[in-house]
Amino acid sequence: MGDFQVKTIRKARKPHRCCECHGLIVPGQSYEHVAGVWDGGADRFKTCMHCVEAREWAIAQKEWSWDGEHLFCFEALGESLAGLAPEIYPGDGRRFRAYRLRCEMQNRRRTSVQH
Repeated sequence: MGDFQVKTIRKARKPHRCCECHGLIVPGQSYEHVAGVWDGGADRFKTCMHCVEAREWAIAQKEWSWDGEHLFCFEALGESLAGLAPEIYPGDGRRFRAYRLRCEMQNRRRTSVQH
């Protein structure tokens, strides 16, 4: 958690890049905008709704914890999903979902580079 942060859902008026998958957020699409101060430095992050949903799913998993509290760092969702997947019991489909979400992020990055 930062010193303070403000989270809003916005509708893009111009193209942006998602801070997680680096995919294109096109005009008209909704995205999450978080601005705040962390460790004394101001920053802002724009996240596509696909990555917001992936982050919320990952944080809700009981295997995602550190000293009993859920932590999250912007710009690290892909690595976090890759680290989370092996920790999940393989029999209930959640491990597959973690890998699938990671692959979807990579596909959005590849697709946006081609445009």
